[in-house]
Order: sequence, then C-alpha cells, then structure tokens
Amino acid sequence: MARLVYRTAALRQLADIVAYIERESQSRDVADRFFDKLNAYCERLSTLPVMIGRPRPEIGRDYRSTTFQSYVIFMRYSDEDGPRSRLNVVHILHGSRDMDALFAQHPDEPD
Repeated sequence: MARLVYRTAALRQLADIVAYIERESQSRDVADRFFDKLNAYCERLSTLPVMIGRPRPEIGRDYRSTTFQSYVIFMRYSDEDGPRSRLNVVHILHGSRDMDALFAQHPDEPD
C-alpha cells in the first residue's frame, strides 16, 4: 500500500476547485462533499496493489493519469520507502483544459 501525498500544485488546484464549486453551487456542503469524495478516491487508489492510471510520458517522466468525475488526476509513484511506496498526486485539472498547452507552458517541475 502506497502512502498518499498531495504535492503543492495539486493542493492549490484542489483548493481552487473546491472554491469554484462552493461559489457556483452556493453551498459549502456541496463543495465539502466533492472534496471528501475525491480524497476518498485518491486514498483508495493508494491502497491498490498495482500501479493504476494511464502512463503519460508526453506530460512528464513517470506521470500517470486517471479521472474523477470531470477532473484528470495526474500522479507519480515514488520509491522513498520501498518500491512504489508513495502515490504523489501532482495535479488535479478539469478535463476540458488543453493539457498539452498547459504542460508545454509548465514543463515537468520538481514535486
């Protein structure tokens, strides 16, 4: 089982998403439920015995992605405490965004 780690960019993006949902729905409860579901999904991914997600070499070294509702979660496994001991959530972006353009503007940045 890997330890789940949200990288700084993912935390900022998640805060922006939650704020947007709260603003649009006019409900903090709706935003909190979204956060809880997304976090539970990521926690579940970290417990799986196999690497999950689609490899994304066009985005950056060792990137993988999976979807949650309308969002794409970009992640990397790392070996700090043994093979695939961490699941690093690097970015959480709305699926309608131009990912190629976004990652071309911000090349593979350190976690």
